[in-house]
Amino acid sequence: MATRSWISFRIHTMKTSTWVRTALTIAVASVHASASRDNPDVGEGFDFLHGTVEDATEKLVGTLIPNTPPDATKQDSMSGRYFAPFGTDAPSEELFQRNGSLAKLAPIINVAEEALNQPIPTNKWWGNLIHVTATNKTENFPAWANPYALKLPKEPPFGLQTCYHFTYRDIAPEVNGTVKWYTHGLHNDLTLSANEFFNSSKPYYEVYEWDDIGIKLRTCDRTNRTCMDSALVSGMAFVSAAYDGLTPRIDTEHDITHVDDSAPGKFVIHLNNSQTWVLYASDKSISFRVEDSVVTQADAKTRSLMSAVASARRTLERKLESD
Repeated sequence: MATRSWISFRIHTMKTSTWVRTALTIAVASVHASASRDNPDVGEGFDFLHGTVEDATEKLVGTLIPNTPPDATKQDSMSGRYFAPFGTDAPSEELFQRNGSLAKLAPIINVAEEALNQPIPTNKWWGNLIHVTATNKTENFPAWANPYALKLPKEPPFGLQTCYHFTYRDIAPEVNGTVKWYTHGLHNDLTLSANEFFNSSKPYYEVYEWDDIGIKLRTCDRTNRTCMDSALVSGMAFVSAAYDGLTPRIDTEHDITHVDDSAPGKFVIHLNNSQTWVLYASDKSISFRVEDSVVTQADAKTRSLMSAVASARRTLERKLESD
């Protein structure tokens, strides 16, 4: 059967032109040739990539980074193989001049000066906190950390504003069994703040550290340089703040109907929008007083507060019934 197939192929090729026969002869002959770069399957232990990375690197040495010793960029085929970097030096400033064009395209806000000397990540959940809006270069959009939306307001009440946005979800009618769109309203459900932020000068916000998990943020009083420090991550159950020389204060746009402080260091705050928030304090002796929509404390000491939404059940039940 194998011979018949070969004869049929041979008869067919006899009818082709001379250049086709020549190509076929070369192709058949190459199968029996010795190892070459063009055929990685030939020869036991043959590595068709051997030398290719080194050759390319040799051509690049002195081009991308002028006056750089060859050893700094030469590929080590024995140790690092092909996963080792060509080099770790910064791009050449002679070839790639810095002009600050990205800062004009996407202006930065709320970033500490000491953090500006490192690359700023893009496409992160917290990116809205450090970029200005299209209409106001002093403000930023909220960040959707989920389950909370976070905002750094430039108008009072100042502080770390938290919104449990699921309460305000607006769902469009279904089209062919699929929701066309949905949106979330943004409200000041609970803001971790301080009395000192409401003096003659506005506080300032600084993102001073970040990693793959989240960011560290400080909100500082311009007069005394005392700060409220927060660590923010996506999916966090609690919104927290550590106070240093500041008087803790909680603001909300809703009416506070009741505060349960029966447990030391724990405060259950009931709002008239059917939300219930739980506030935890590291200092069990701390006490708060309620004035309208503000919960505040008298003295200024170092202490930490953590807040979390405990229940929005009635609001959600009403939304489900209306839908």
